[in-house]
Amino acid sequence: MDEEYSKTIRQLFIRLMTVTGVPRELLTDDNERALDQFIDDTSITTMVVYVDTYDRLRVEFSMPSQVEQLTYFSRIPGAIITAETFDAAVQFGTVRGGSPTQRLLREMTCLHAPAVALSTDMERNIKDEYTNQMHCFLVNLTDAVYNTVGNTVLYIPMEALQCRPEVASKDKKLIQRMESVMIHWADQVKKLLSTQEIMKMREKCGPLQEIAFWKSCSAKLSDISQQLQKPGVRQIQKILLLSKSRHVKDFCKLAQEIQEFSVMAQSNTTFLSILKEPLEELARLKPSQVAPKLQHIVSLIRIIYDHSPHYNTKERITGLFHKMSNEINRLCFQSISLDRIFKGYALSSKQNLNDCIQCCLQWKEIYQHAAQIYHERSPNDCVLDQSSFVVVVDVSIQRFKELLEICECQYQFARWEDGQQRALPCFWSSQGPEFTHSLLEIEDNFNRGLKDLQFLDEDILDVESTTWRNKFIQYRAVVKDLEMKTMNLINSVFKTVYTVEEGVRLLYIFRPICSREAIKRTTEEKVEEVINIFHNELQMVNKELNQKTCSPPDRMPRLTGKAHWLMALRQSLATPMEKAHFLPESYNQKLFFTYSQMVQVLDEMERKSFSEWNQRLDGQCLTKLEQPLMVRREDRTAKLNVNFDNNLLNIFSEIDYWDRLKYEIPQCVSDMPQDREGIRCLSERALLLVTNYNRIIGMLSPHEWGLFQKQIGSINKKIEPGLTELPWSAQGAANFFIQECLLHVNKVKWIVDGYKASNQSISNLCRRISETLLVKLDGKTVYRNQEFEDDQKTHQQSQLQILRSAHQNIVNIMTRIHKIFSNDGPEVQEHWVTYTEKVDHLVEQALRGSVKHSMEKLSMAIIGDSKTTPNPLFIVRVALRQATLQTTPKVEFFPTLGKLAQIVNIMPRLIDTISEFKRLPEILSCKRSDRNPIHKNIEQDEEIRKIQAAVVAGMTGNASQLQVCLKIWDKYRDIWQSNQDSFIQRYESLNPPATTFDADIHRYTEKAYTIQQEDTFLNIWVVTLDCSPIKSSLAHLCSEWQTKFTELLSQMATTHLKELHGSLQDNSNRLRRPPQTLAEFGESMKLLETLQGDLAKTEDQILLIHDQFAILDKYEVPVEQAVQVMREVLDGDWVWFQQVLIDSEIMLQKEKESFTNSIIPEFLKKIKTIVQEFNSTGPFDRALSTELALNEIVGYRCQLETLKEEESAISHWLGFFETAKSIQMLEKDLDHLQQLWEITQEWNANWDIWKVGQLSTQAESTAQDLFKKLLNLQGELKDKEWDIVDSSKDRIDQFKQIQWRPANRPPSTLSQTKKNKKKK
Repeated sequence: MDEEYSKTIRQLFIRLMTVTGVPRELLTDDNERALDQFIDDTSITTMVVYVDTYDRLRVEFSMPSQVEQLTYFSRIPGAIITAETFDAAVQFGTVRGGSPTQRLLREMTCLHAPAVALSTDMERNIKDEYTNQMHCFLVNLTDAVYNTVGNTVLYIPMEALQCRPEVASKDKKLIQRMESVMIHWADQVKKLLSTQEIMKMREKCGPLQEIAFWKSCSAKLSDISQQLQKPGVRQIQKILLLSKSRHVKDFCKLAQEIQEFSVMAQSNTTFLSILKEPLEELARLKPSQVAPKLQHIVSLIRIIYDHSPHYNTKERITGLFHKMSNEINRLCFQSISLDRIFKGYALSSKQNLNDCIQCCLQWKEIYQHAAQIYHERSPNDCVLDQSSFVVVVDVSIQRFKELLEICECQYQFARWEDGQQRALPCFWSSQGPEFTHSLLEIEDNFNRGLKDLQFLDEDILDVESTTWRNKFIQYRAVVKDLEMKTMNLINSVFKTVYTVEEGVRLLYIFRPICSREAIKRTTEEKVEEVINIFHNELQMVNKELNQKTCSPPDRMPRLTGKAHWLMALRQSLATPMEKAHFLPESYNQKLFFTYSQMVQVLDEMERKSFSEWNQRLDGQCLTKLEQPLMVRREDRTAKLNVNFDNNLLNIFSEIDYWDRLKYEIPQCVSDMPQDREGIRCLSERALLLVTNYNRIIGMLSPHEWGLFQKQIGSINKKIEPGLTELPWSAQGAANFFIQECLLHVNKVKWIVDGYKASNQSISNLCRRISETLLVKLDGKTVYRNQEFEDDQKTHQQSQLQILRSAHQNIVNIMTRIHKIFSNDGPEVQEHWVTYTEKVDHLVEQALRGSVKHSMEKLSMAIIGDSKTTPNPLFIVRVALRQATLQTTPKVEFFPTLGKLAQIVNIMPRLIDTISEFKRLPEILSCKRSDRNPIHKNIEQDEEIRKIQAAVVAGMTGNASQLQVCLKIWDKYRDIWQSNQDSFIQRYESLNPPATTFDADIHRYTEKAYTIQQEDTFLNIWVVTLDCSPIKSSLAHLCSEWQTKFTELLSQMATTHLKELHGSLQDNSNRLRRPPQTLAEFGESMKLLETLQGDLAKTEDQILLIHDQFAILDKYEVPVEQAVQVMREVLDGDWVWFQQVLIDSEIMLQKEKESFTNSIIPEFLKKIKTIVQEFNSTGPFDRALSTELALNEIVGYRCQLETLKEEESAISHWLGFFETAKSIQMLEKDLDHLQQLWEITQEWNANWDIWKVGQLSTQAESTAQDLFKKLLNLQGELKDKEWDIVDSSKDRIDQFKQIQWRPANRPPSTLSQTKKNKKKK
């Protein structure tokens, strides 16, 4: 096939794909190659086209799992697709919504299959072949749809119901198709009866699943039994039975098996249901609670065995016990949390595993006891299988023991107890980090080995899994290796042990893993080593004691230090003895005996040291207390020192240490502790006095000496006695002197401290003023509209309160300080003025710093620096200004850029804020200062002015960049400039197809998406452009456009649906109503012909409605519930309506026969009756008046027209028949009769005129004309014996004789002559 011809056929497929809603622009080269493959390869029977979730067009040869819509093309098997055979070889359609297979099955069953079965315009061979393939497809499609929900549904072909079994049994092709269907039914039934599959499925289930299985089996068998009784199945069965098919017998046998198996399933369900409640209760128990409930369940199983007619076999009872084992295993395994085991909950998991082991052992015992009872008491000699049962239970117990081993290893090697690890042991030697690393490495190796098991996940609890067995063997090898590493670590650690305390501590650390046999032997060896170390320590202590050397603690007297050294030796031996309680008793007795002997030796040496100290005491040490209390330093600082001998403190210290050791102090110094306390307190007070005095001297600078010269002189005068004449022994006088001096010194110290604190407070307040920023910029807050200005005003007012408070505090402090020196001399006052000007300069510098720092803060926020760019400070909204009567929509900044520059210019507000602060000399002396005000100096500061200029330049540059960014929204101008209402009106008048709606709605979706992809926030230096208002406005406009389109589409779709639904209902009602008259029959036939001719048009309308609602669904447009219901039943109504047309056609054919048999004879009779009535009672008598006669003729003409209409209707709807001659003769007679009476009426009217007047020539002419007409009519009516003919002729003839008679001849003579002529 050449390329050009292939392209032609491909275009046929593409055109159909476009018609069904597949976008043509999505077609790719791969799709075209797939189309060519379908065209060329006759083995491919089905092709589907759909758009996947990524908006890519897919062309495939198998059904996808889940799509919104797909278009399918089906080829007649083996057909070659050419341009000429395309319509015959290819069928196509569209499946929408839900599961495609379900929708396809519904459409094939409801629409396609009935049409094929009822079609008569297909060749017999083609129809048979196509029908066979269609049945195969529908059989597989039905299985695919219902197998997914676990149901078995028999496919029933519709063509089997179209004719009687006797007729169908003679159609060989039909018989073959029905046999194929019955063979498939047999396969479905055999699948339900497959016991091997059932047993395989139930091997690992529990008793509750066994009950559920038999209940489900009973329901399925009951359902299939009901399907086998359906009329369609019975019809096909009867057809094949009449055709003597060999498959009927086998199928009937399977149906009988279904019935028997259904009875057995119901019986088993009934008996097994007595186990349901106790089993459900059992399923809620923990393994430790299961054992008491098992005996009752075993008793119920015994009842089932004794009374059930079908479940009492050895295999089923044994299987039920096995399922009980499965249930108990399930309960045990369900109670085991692998997460808790592998997360280190070792202790609680061990308890749970022990409960599971005990539960399985108890069940094993109960089962063995029950098996023995069954063997002894069963009349059927039922022997329950114990070997396989014991194996299953033992395997579970073994698995629990293996998990128990894992928990123990976690406790031993990973330090896990119950969700938490024991603290990592600390090794004290220089190799401690190395040992810790080795211990952690052992833990890591263990954890890696444990993770290999953890990765098995559910296989851990699968006792049949060989993977677990292999992995656990590897795990045990890992644990064995860890035992060796642990023993090596213990040996290495104990090589660094040199003290008993460390050895005992390490033994305690390794105690948790000593339960392992190999490690236990190693630790016993280490216990021996620790005991040897303890003996060595005792020997070393003994050696030190024998050498008579000691090492007392620093800063302690020698003898008391020796006593404390001996006490420390004793304590070093006592500490490990206190921790050795966990050692074996045989070791403890030997240790404590040796330890007690050494303690006695140490106590004796301590007592000897005290005796030596007692002998060396000197009673003359108190003479050193006669020195003066204080002495002035020899340097130029004029500071003081305490004049006290420190040797007295050593004696006091020795007395204190011996007292702590509980020794009795000698009498010669027994009173010294009392004097010692007084002297100690006196020395501390003297030290306090000296310290305070020295502190005052050290705090004052030379200038401050000028301020405090009066106070310093008073202190020197007060302390002079303590420097010359007052000794330490006069404790009372010395205490009083020091107390008085402390009061005076403390008073001056308080004044100086207050002065220093005030200076520090002033310095702190100035620093606070300098650090008080009058601009609030945190680098994070971004301001909108007037927020910056309002926030700054609020901040400046709050900061002004801080400045006011700080300035007022400075004034208050200065006032308070001035009170100290207000009464001093002129020299002091000069120093005060200098001090005031200095503080005023500090205040001015602080306010300048506040303004400068504020402007620097603003400058940094506006223009940044050389290293960083500024953070956004302002949010400027980009918004769409709505149109008014005077303006058009426009994109603008809010606030405007001019307003933004005005907001940033805060320098005037800062100067205005600090303008209220005056100079300190003016405030304190109430005199006007000659210096400029503080705010003037700050306003004229050059640095501050430069900062302000930089801020203005930065805002100007930022504004130009903002104008550039505003132009990005010009590309969306068409969204807000078009008038929606006028556009929708024009759009509606065009009546666009659904695809156009979809494209337009999608276009605004894409626009909205594109708008949303635009940056919402753009940072242009200090300005963040907030584009959310314009994005929201444009998105809202796009949504309004979409709403307009969807509302219009919803309105059109709803209108079409309602009109179509009303039309179907109205026409079906009219068609189904039997016609009572021929007119009604005619109307029904006309309506039927019209509807049959409009079927294709109506089907196209249905597809259009579906397409319209599919678009509404796509965009989630809500539809009224009533409309939704009408939409859902539309396909069913259409199928129903087609069936109504078929039924109505059959009914009207019957009515036509009925009308033909009843109306035609009646109509002929009516014609005969009217003709007879006319001939007998027609207006033929001359005695009638002309008016009455003409009225009667009109009445007869009305009857004639009715007859003609009936004749026309009968001829049209019931076929032609010969009735026209009688009606034509009657019509002709009526015409003649009407002419006669019209002539008579004209004659009478003229005669009334002529008989009273003078006759004229015109009268003669008129009479002559009337007479000629009568003569003509008389010739045509010569066979009619109508009296009116002769009467009219006689009158005119008489008139002519009167007109022509002689003047002397009477009229009577003429009349008589005429009569005579008539007689002749």
